[in-house]
Amino acid sequence: MLRNTAFFQGSNRRKRYFEGWYFKCISADRKHAIAVIPGMAIDPQGKRHSFVQVINAVSGKTWYYHFPYSDFRSPIDSFAVFIGQNTFGPDGLSLDIDTDEGRISGDLTFTDIHRFPTSRLSPGIMGPFTYIPFMECYHGIIHLYHRLQGRLEIDGVSMDFTDGVGYIEKDYGRSFPSTYLWLQASHFNPQGASFVFSQARIPFLGSEFPGFFAYFTNFSDINVRFATYNRSRLSKWRVDAAAGTCAGELTGPAGTLVFEAKMSGGGTLRAPVDGLMDREIIESITALVSVKLVGRHGEVLFEGTSSEAGMEICL
Repeated sequence: MLRNTAFFQGSNRRKRYFEGWYFKCISADRKHAIAVIPGMAIDPQGKRHSFVQVINAVSGKTWYYHFPYSDFRSPIDSFAVFIGQNTFGPDGLSLDIDTDEGRISGDLTFTDIHRFPTSRLSPGIMGPFTYIPFMECYHGIIHLYHRLQGRLEIDGVSMDFTDGVGYIEKDYGRSFPSTYLWLQASHFNPQGASFVFSQARIPFLGSEFPGFFAYFTNFSDINVRFATYNRSRLSKWRVDAAAGTCAGELTGPAGTLVFEAKMSGGGTLRAPVDGLMDREIIESITALVSVKLVGRHGEVLFEGTSSEAGMEICL
């Protein structure tokens, strides 16, 4: 039986595997925007290590803190990650790293948590594809939104995240898709909402197919999903990697969602290829995303714009 995708999935893997949890943290005044990514990786020869990656969206600086695999612990029956003195879970994170690569310390707690809804038929954002074995990469959303309390210090710079906003997701498998686009936004005006979208070429049984998923919620009466597996369609799709822009129209059982996005700044993160963390990707956490959701009868259900959005374009 499939365990909760937030839990550690890789306890029986011996080679060509990675697993990472992504914690996005935006301060209340939006002066600080960081992502913290704890994880583990096993290369094709079976060599293992664990890591904590950090990206500072304001400066564009990134850190890859390397740890021996013996420092990594994560149970298979709950969401918790321990790497050395650093802990990560559904209620917060605690960091205490001092290496040649830099120093980061502090504690954040999470409140007002909005978890991604799951069921046996749809255990995560990938729906029934979550149950298919041997896929290249699996994606899970853990928290659509939560409030932050606490401070972090990175290389001597103190960052206050009290009353800020956070988000958690994860990936696991062999490799990130060779081509993909990812968006995540939680700072919508004039009202609160969360939007996640991803599109990729997915290898499967010696071939490949284009797949996508999107989820939008206003945390009350609107919770809509558009995905390859629920017969939704992605049309008017435009992406320009050089300009850092994309746009599309999603049509499905819930209606139509039109979105546009533009990257702003960015830093270089390491991503997995057959468990080797040597691919470089550019991620922005200060992108701008606009969304318009129209119901099945033509009524506008939501229209707004989010700053401080996460965005990656890998083509």
